[in-house]
Amino acid sequence: MRVFKEEQAFRQWWILLILGITLIGTSFPLFRSYENSDLSISGFIGFGLVLLVLILFLTLRLHTKIDSNGIKTSFEPLTFFRKEYKWNEISKCYVRKYAPIREYGGWGIRGSGKSKAYNVSGNMGIQIITKDQKKFLIGTNKPEEAKRVLERYQDKL
Repeated sequence: MRVFKEEQAFRQWWILLILGITLIGTSFPLFRSYENSDLSISGFIGFGLVLLVLILFLTLRLHTKIDSNGIKTSFEPLTFFRKEYKWNEISKCYVRKYAPIREYGGWGIRGSGKSKAYNVSGNMGIQIITKDQKKFLIGTNKPEEAKRVLERYQDKL
């Protein structure tokens, strides 16, 4: 295999349940104020923010691609969260098991300083260590496929 591609989405039932309950909870005051002809802007803002977060979680995708040029990852549709590593920038690269909560504080766009992660679910990831010792982890649900492709490009490191 020469190219690894993966797309992941936030589909944990508990996240959707929390957001759904919150959306319902913010809709009750909105409907009550509509019935009383006493519409308040704060009710619309609360409901709108929760709806916006729910839509974001439903549309957010983690894209990962490993090919002869290097490793690319992005959270779409948030185009400013893109990372690209050329093979000549990478010191080490391997698939590993990690503890999302203990190491990064959970899932999503995580970390600070020299250790960052983009992950959506699970506990397997592609660990990248750059030549300037920065660490970046990309979560994967296809660790064996990623490992095979990384082994193919080890001579480029």
